[in-house]
Amino acid sequence: MISKSVFTSNNGCREIFFAGESTPAKDFQSEALSLLEEYEKILAENSCSEASEFLLRFHLSDIANQGHFLREKLKGRCSFISVIGQAPASHARLALTAWHIPGMKKEKLSGEAFKVSWKDYTAILFRQETAFSGSYRQMMEEFVSLQDLLHKENACVEENTLRTWIYCKDVDNNYAGLVKARNDFFDTVGLTKENHFIASTGIAGECEDPSRIVKMDSLSYTGLAQEQIQHLYALDFLSSTALYGVRFERGTRITFGDRSHYYISGTASIDREGQVLFLYDVEKQTERIMENLAALLKEGGGDLPDIKLATVYLRDPADVFIVKKVMEKHFPGTLPAVFLKAPVCRPAWLVEIECIGLNGNAGEFAPLI
Repeated sequence: MISKSVFTSNNGCREIFFAGESTPAKDFQSEALSLLEEYEKILAENSCSEASEFLLRFHLSDIANQGHFLREKLKGRCSFISVIGQAPASHARLALTAWHIPGMKKEKLSGEAFKVSWKDYTAILFRQETAFSGSYRQMMEEFVSLQDLLHKENACVEENTLRTWIYCKDVDNNYAGLVKARNDFFDTVGLTKENHFIASTGIAGECEDPSRIVKMDSLSYTGLAQEQIQHLYALDFLSSTALYGVRFERGTRITFGDRSHYYISGTASIDREGQVLFLYDVEKQTERIMENLAALLKEGGGDLPDIKLATVYLRDPADVFIVKKVMEKHFPGTLPAVFLKAPVCRPAWLVEIECIGLNGNAGEFAPLI
């Protein structure tokens, strides 16, 4: 079943989010076709279509065997589509999340890159898979490829990239390599804790090619003034990421003239000293995540009800019912969310949540739409 949430600005423009998973069936093909049919139906019911599709992401239980079939069914679709090997924390074989923004213009760039334009702003979504071996070299080449693409658009990672999603095969053993590569790349472009990093999720996930260890999706914007970008820290609740050797922002707010976007990175049960809280207790860890998410949003003038889409990563899918119960307490309505088997970078973290938030807090800037 696919659920939705809608944000409507004061000028009547909407952003719509969808999330859902397939109904278990005899095989992947049956589940995929049924979910795609349901997705197209709910798009039509909400006056959405491929034209309004900003980002479409699928999570598969066996990507090496399932990825080709899904891509064939989506072939020719003019949208940024990400396919990740992360099994739904249920008996389903695939799940999806989708973000729709009616009123934009889309252009396919080279490779797996799309440019999305409005009157005053442009977003660039990019994914690149390289032939190098090892998590360090693959991660470094992902950033180098992104930089090369952005330079062609008179942009750069250090000024324009605001969100990354990094997926790592066997995260317990390969995460260190990607962290070092990201740190080294940031050193070369001058991103430090004194200026800023990039909101990010680094999580277990597999590629269609079993030899691939790392893949990255990225979101960059041009047309923003520096005053429109606010990095979120909530240091009374969470530590600086640099405290434990990684470099990403806990969250980033973008303020437009008609709304604010909140990109909240993968957030776990962590305290202001960088320590894992509530070892072995997934319920208390989820409650702490809710506190951390609320603190990050509050720092940017938001609150938990502003969350429009959530992705929940679980080390053990058997914990899904406990985590859902906690989230239902904080989100009594139907929050579009997917729950996935995807271990976090520290084994002691049993659950991690990332989200996208929107509200009507606006500034003296051009509207998004």
